[in-house]
Amino acid sequence: MENMIFELNVEEIKVHEELPRVRKDLNKIEELAASMEKYGQMQPIVLNRNYELIAGGRRLAACTLAGRKPRCIFSDTIDPLIMREMELEENLQRESLTPAEEVLAVEEIHKLKQRIYGETVSGHKGGWSLDKTAAQIGKTRGSVIDDLQLAEMVHMFPEEMGKAKTKSEIRKVAKALNKVMTHVTGLRDYEAQIKSGNGSKFDISRADAKEHMLTIEDGSIDLLLTDPPWGIDIDKNRLGVGGVTGNVSTTGTTYEDGKEMALDYYSILGKESIRFCTPGAHVYLFCAPEHFWLIRAIWQAHGWIVSPRPIVWIKNGSGQNNAPHAWPSAAYEFILFARRIDSRLVIEGRPDWIQVAPVNPSERIHDSEKPIDLLKELIERAAFPSQRLYDPFMGSGASIEAALNYRMFPIACDNSEDAYAAVVGRIAQWENKNRR
Repeated sequence: MENMIFELNVEEIKVHEELPRVRKDLNKIEELAASMEKYGQMQPIVLNRNYELIAGGRRLAACTLAGRKPRCIFSDTIDPLIMREMELEENLQRESLTPAEEVLAVEEIHKLKQRIYGETVSGHKGGWSLDKTAAQIGKTRGSVIDDLQLAEMVHMFPEEMGKAKTKSEIRKVAKALNKVMTHVTGLRDYEAQIKSGNGSKFDISRADAKEHMLTIEDGSIDLLLTDPPWGIDIDKNRLGVGGVTGNVSTTGTTYEDGKEMALDYYSILGKESIRFCTPGAHVYLFCAPEHFWLIRAIWQAHGWIVSPRPIVWIKNGSGQNNAPHAWPSAAYEFILFARRIDSRLVIEGRPDWIQVAPVNPSERIHDSEKPIDLLKELIERAAFPSQRLYDPFMGSGASIEAALNYRMFPIACDNSEDAYAAVVGRIAQWENKNRR
């Protein structure tokens, strides 16, 4: 018996009471006993020369439960690889392991088993499988798979993961760090493209949205952020210069806002955007509250996954009102939020409302201008630097400036000559300010 595996009666093996070798979870021991019936006792129990248990408490308990003689070996005759395997298995029974240590131990023992017994090959018997690792260490197959995935995260970020107190924390930390890495990579890509001359920072045009959409390449847009005409006849009902309804506005911008025309734009955009957006794209679509449900149905029909509730932009102050004698003031706006099947939010858990002050009327260059802080919040929730943003109703160009600040590549258009000229001036100022 100097260098071979031998069998002993259970009662011949000495187990010190202070050694926590045998788990109290009987169900796990029953699973191991069942595994032994199916596969045999693949790993011997390790004893010293006094027949005292060194490693294999769970295997001993399973043999006792199954009424079978345990296969044993002396600790001083074991191959170092086998001994390491047993040490790992024993370590996994300790409650003092950190989550990072535990998942790394599961990974190492699974790989060691595969080195010793070979990997399983589809359609062939033999080799070491996930099921066998699970049975050996008293876990479920799903738990082993989960641990192997977490181990990869620990390898990527060992210092940060070592501080995690739970496996759930490992997932959260990994998720956050992966996003940081994606941001950094995106910024590098953006700067590299600009320096190489292979990519311009922006692409703006004076064009009708319907025609411009057709020029956008398939699968090229990561974020669609736009504010089309709402279809509420704002061109006829707004308060203009001198407080006269329907008069020219203080910004000097004019545009049509009939319902039929606006809904036509929304429908065509819903159809075309499925083509030119990536499978992971998101959409923010400003719209009138009274048309939200109709637009939502149209976009769903075109294949978008649309949130059943709008994101609400809450404005500070008393709001706008052309008929204060009849109605409350409008102090919020609706934003339809849609996504493609493979999309994932960059920042999770944000509420479906955002409170940001509107642009001061004296500073607006367009009647419907949105504040940069609002657009910044929307962009950061759903996009990464170096990705492409599209706005076919650019108006004031605020979306372009917000995208450039975030190191995205914006593409935009507007059919208004005045709006186009204002945006060109706005971006020129931005470039002067940010020129290095």
